[in-house]
Amino acid sequence: MKTTHFLLLPLAAALSQAWAAPVAEETAELSPVTVTGTQQQKANTVKFNPKATLQPLPAGDGADLLQSVPNMSIIRKGGSSGDPLFRGLGGSRLAINADDQFVYGGCSNRMDPPTSYIHPSTFDEVVVTKGPQTVTQGMGLISGSVHFVRKDPTFHEQPYSFNGSTTLGNSGRRDASFEAGAGGKYGYARLNVSHNESDDYKDGAGNRVHSNFKRDSQMVQLGVTPTENTTIAGTYERSRGKAAYADRPMDGSKFDRDAWNVRISQRNITPWLSEIEARYGSSEIDHVMDTYSLRPVTMMMGKRAMNPKRNTDTGNLKAVFDWDSLNLQTGIDYMRDKRVERSEGNGEGYRHKPYNPDQSFKHWGGFAEATWQHTDNQKWVAGIRRDNVTGVYDPYPDTDPAKRQTYRLTSGFARLEQIYGNAKYYAGFGIAQRSPDYWERNRDEDLKKETNRQIDAGMIWNKGNLHLAASLFAGKIRDYILIEQHMMHHGGHGGHGHVMTMARNIDATRFGGELEAKWQFAPSWSISSNLAYTRGKNTTDNLPLAQTPPLEWNNTLAFDNGKFSAGALWKVVAKQNRYAKGQGNIIGQDIGASAGFGVLSVNAGWKFNKYATLQGGVDNVFNKTYAEFVSRSGGFVDPAAGIKTTRVNEPGRTAWLRLQAKF
Repeated sequence: MKTTHFLLLPLAAALSQAWAAPVAEETAELSPVTVTGTQQQKANTVKFNPKATLQPLPAGDGADLLQSVPNMSIIRKGGSSGDPLFRGLGGSRLAINADDQFVYGGCSNRMDPPTSYIHPSTFDEVVVTKGPQTVTQGMGLISGSVHFVRKDPTFHEQPYSFNGSTTLGNSGRRDASFEAGAGGKYGYARLNVSHNESDDYKDGAGNRVHSNFKRDSQMVQLGVTPTENTTIAGTYERSRGKAAYADRPMDGSKFDRDAWNVRISQRNITPWLSEIEARYGSSEIDHVMDTYSLRPVTMMMGKRAMNPKRNTDTGNLKAVFDWDSLNLQTGIDYMRDKRVERSEGNGEGYRHKPYNPDQSFKHWGGFAEATWQHTDNQKWVAGIRRDNVTGVYDPYPDTDPAKRQTYRLTSGFARLEQIYGNAKYYAGFGIAQRSPDYWERNRDEDLKKETNRQIDAGMIWNKGNLHLAASLFAGKIRDYILIEQHMMHHGGHGGHGHVMTMARNIDATRFGGELEAKWQFAPSWSISSNLAYTRGKNTTDNLPLAQTPPLEWNNTLAFDNGKFSAGALWKVVAKQNRYAKGQGNIIGQDIGASAGFGVLSVNAGWKFNKYATLQGGVDNVFNKTYAEFVSRSGGFVDPAAGIKTTRVNEPGRTAWLRLQAKF
């Protein structure tokens, strides 16, 4: 609570000054009041502002933020640190890139996915690329990529800026974020501080879900601009957190990340060489999971803890060329990733123990992506990249050569974009290859690389007050890495046993897509709808491809006259009877069939002056008890009360209030 009060005081003071100050016409407007979904305006790409208010409850981490993207599912494990899937694929199949740095978690059981270390308010834009339709965002874009972007701030009209927001909600939800910047002709500085916390939430039936969390982050960025075409910038990020989990017998008592990066860019070098940019960064993740910090100690589990640490260094060099109608991006990227771990098994502690080496990776990649504007109405985009990845089991790489594996990967795509009247049509074919990641290599040391061949096609149509878009895909994945659970019996099938999680390669096919429409049917009124579906098949076992979400339909009615706003979001999800029990991915495995559900959420906003907006909402208005198909098992929902559910249920009725200010 001390942190929250500390964050609220500056905002309150600033608002009181703003209310009394005269309104200047050049003051920047706030973002749209409340956003309940994202729109696709470019081929295979969705872009949106992470600082805008999103419903459900404004995002606390990167995964929460991505819920608004059609066909993006979040595997719930508690109140924070969900794992995103796009079109049913996640983990390292969905590249997560923050400020052009690769982000990885440390936990061997995905307690801390990359998005758990991403604080949305510190970024300026999020770009989601659908499918293997770019080569500039790193390797392994089997499903696509999510790029959290920081842009260079500009101070043309005023030498300073200030943004702040604070959110209060039931179940003890308290969020606050503040960003201040100052700059001029020769440089800039930017500071961001954020805080998120919540108590355990309750599901629709009133059951307490073990889900409390607390997260704090700070970011400072300094830039020097000796000329209008030169930028030298450095960024430091620090985050600390803890989170309780309802899907397992351990909690995350420590989520620490320290990261820095430097960037040098030179623009407008020659008429044909537009930019050269070099980046280098490093991050360290220090994570602790234990059975005693955030829950009562049980006789079955005792006092156990694991403390993994992961260090990742990344670098890239990129050049951009322009010749009349041709644009070319080419570059190389590098990553060195090393994980170590220490643990305690009977309450003897772990802090005094040395770290033991686990796995390490080295990666080199090179890429080229070209855009040819053939005519005013026709564009061709194509790219190719090569990657070399070496994975090593560090405890014994020299004594056993089989512990060192090298994967050579090739990815590429080609896409045609054509404009006819008010519509843009596009179609592309892409190939993406991915090497087994840390979590998969833990299950099997001899896995083949994955290869996805995928067709992506779509249409974007805008005319007057009507927007329509369709994005379709179909693909075949060779040597898909399947994670599955097996019961290992002791003393025959009638004896005791334990579950083993193993990995193997299979073949799979997938198809589906997203449809969306928005119609502004009156001056301040609009209605929008999006439909998302993915169907996958494990052709090796002749089973459904596990962890594939069901059909989802979202509908929004919104009013916004610039001062007052109101909206309603109706989310409808079909039942899912296509499952493969015990099979899945590094995040989770299918539990069984799931029921369909419908959830209504409402919001309202008041822009009470040029600087500030007050917003509020109620999610799950009718207090529905439900769980997503891709949720984890709910075997530890309330450890103290012994409550268990098949899956981790989503929150029940949730009311929230948000104050936003921008100067």
